[in-house]
Amino acid sequence: MIKRTLSKILAVNRFNYRPSARHIIRTKFFDARDPKYAEKEKQLVLHQSSQYFDTVAKDKEDKRNFMRAIAMYIAAEKVRRRGHVEFINAALQQMKRFNVHRDLETYKMLMKVFPTEVMVAKRTWEVEWQHYPKQQQCAIDLMDQMEYYSVIPDDQFGYMLKDVFGDKAHAFRKYRRMMYWLPKFKNVNPYPIPLDLPNDPRELALIALKRMSIDLQTEYSIFETSELDNAIDKTFVASAQSWRQRELIESHDAKKPLFVEGGYTIWLRDNKLQYFKLWSEANPNVPKHVFPEDLRKKYNEKNLFNFKTIFDDEREHSLTTPNVMHQQADGTVLGLCITGTGSKESLVSWVTFLQKTNKKLADIPVIFTLKSPTSQISILKEEEKFKFEIKKKT
Repeated sequence: MIKRTLSKILAVNRFNYRPSARHIIRTKFFDARDPKYAEKEKQLVLHQSSQYFDTVAKDKEDKRNFMRAIAMYIAAEKVRRRGHVEFINAALQQMKRFNVHRDLETYKMLMKVFPTEVMVAKRTWEVEWQHYPKQQQCAIDLMDQMEYYSVIPDDQFGYMLKDVFGDKAHAFRKYRRMMYWLPKFKNVNPYPIPLDLPNDPRELALIALKRMSIDLQTEYSIFETSELDNAIDKTFVASAQSWRQRELIESHDAKKPLFVEGGYTIWLRDNKLQYFKLWSEANPNVPKHVFPEDLRKKYNEKNLFNFKTIFDDEREHSLTTPNVMHQQADGTVLGLCITGTGSKESLVSWVTFLQKTNKKLADIPVIFTLKSPTSQISILKEEEKFKFEIKKKT
């Protein structure tokens, strides 16, 4: 009789399962014996926590309304802070939507969601066995997101974390490691990228070209293809070229072609840009200076002890001219550019603009080697007496 009564009670209450300890929600459609029950419950709680942010997002998605959503939750859960882990996880997913993922004050506000002095470990075993593991992992995930977006915590953040978990907890160890390493990583780059980058693609292109150019006398300019009468693609062209590169173009053999190659990828934090280069093949027949006889005599006079090596039979016939910084082993870089569309028409406009400062460029054939999923070869005949051979390779 007792077994039948107990089985009836379990059968009736099977679909009215209430999670123990936290009592966040009362689930009527989940079976406690379902192996995916925990994941379903988590998704439901995350959905309910996201409703705070969906409510304030109707006004405006900014920092002020994000803070207001956190204040609404704290006001609703003043004492027990039920579901604070799920609320923080939902808030971390919504931070980029409200554009507060790089704001330290917002992360401090999220730390106030944790109840203080309740989860502090008082014994060594509690520390090592990670007292309140779910809550500590939530705090570690919060700091992982800070680390991902290069947000360095301050002393106040550490005091808040200490009040929640204590100074011996695993979450506080994570904070100590961040305070040691992140300032070092922040200052290790001698050419740091600004945290707040402009939204204008022209300004982003100039920043990228300045980071790539090694010549301090490089001149940067932005052209609009609409200035050309025969321009097909209406966009902008950001160009970088120095006077040394112009001299290399003037000394280039007009019978040998130049190449426009790309696009190559450069990242400015979350912004992906494609750049192209104008280059020529390395010239093996570089003019050489004859090794003077008086220098050879001085070299022989210094060999006082008549040391002989396997290289004694080789004589120093000549010295090569010193290369310019733009002359590399695989070729000579003659210019860089970033266009708004990265199309072949915009690159043709770039070469047309370069002719204004490089008169000889009109007499040199230019081959375009562009990375593209398709392959196409075409020849453009222009009135400026130069020929473009456009070749796309996969």
